[in-house]
Amino acid sequence: MMAEKILLIDDEINNLKVLQARLKANHFDVVTCDDPLKGLELASSIEPDLILLDVNMPKMNGLEVCQKIKNSYATAHIPVVLLTCMDDIGYKLRGFDGGADDYLVKDEIDYREIPARLRSILRRMRSSRSANPLTGLPGNEEIIRTITETIKTGKLFSVAYVDIDNFKPYNDRYGFSKGDQVILLVAKVLREAIQQKGSPNDFLGHIGGDDFVVVGNPYTMRKMAEYAVRKVKESAPKFYDPEDRKRNGIQGLDRHGTKRFFPFFAITVAIVDIDPKRSPVTPDQIANIASKIKKHLKNSGGNTFGGYEIILNQKKAGVA
Repeated sequence: MMAEKILLIDDEINNLKVLQARLKANHFDVVTCDDPLKGLELASSIEPDLILLDVNMPKMNGLEVCQKIKNSYATAHIPVVLLTCMDDIGYKLRGFDGGADDYLVKDEIDYREIPARLRSILRRMRSSRSANPLTGLPGNEEIIRTITETIKTGKLFSVAYVDIDNFKPYNDRYGFSKGDQVILLVAKVLREAIQQKGSPNDFLGHIGGDDFVVVGNPYTMRKMAEYAVRKVKESAPKFYDPEDRKRNGIQGLDRHGTKRFFPFFAITVAIVDIDPKRSPVTPDQIANIASKIKKHLKNSGGNTFGGYEIILNQKKAGVA
């Protein structure tokens, strides 16, 4: 299991050193930063499992940093724990209103206790949102709830099912740890694709394994999918050894046990457009339609996106 990554943002160097040493001794992977603006950049680029954030900092205080983290699609899912010297309920409420997930009061906590508290917070966060333990994204329960609630609104929406092409032979050759890195790459690319080409209210979930789901605006879903497919294709060669890069893929066994050549991994995105007012539908029915689309796309070579464009010429008012 990979060490949980903590981003520690505090302008006091001594605090950084003490906390970093304590967390590393308890098997966390720690990245430190003494500049809140640089910390915002790191939150997006390194995708930590948790951010430990000091409140009292120059340039931008911790409450402002927390708000920016929670207002960005790329980082909104990351738990933020605020470090403060003030044990004041009004002050804490301001932090929670800004999106903070928990508080640690410096003068009241033993530094030896912090690693245990952070792991408890991480367990609680993952449990409360039924998150996938690898990516931290909402899992099956939340995916089904989101689709069901979106159907109830009666508004037009799309569901995109994302599957990694050639993932099994890659996993067989390079091992589960490398396979996990590929899954994390796809999760990161999908977050980025939604932020760059999707809509603010789009939802991203991780079914499990190499399968993801995006629920959202039908008028931006294909642009999001196109962006994601391209970005994964650009990144894939870096995950292979030099010899395999030269060959543009690997030799492996298919599902029938037959040895054959597999190109670099990629993603296939099957998109289902839904108009709940036109025809009643359930999450299971949507999944079945997506499965047929995905099969067709994969039989055509994968590394692409597509679906039934049955609603895109309708009036755009009321889109989810």
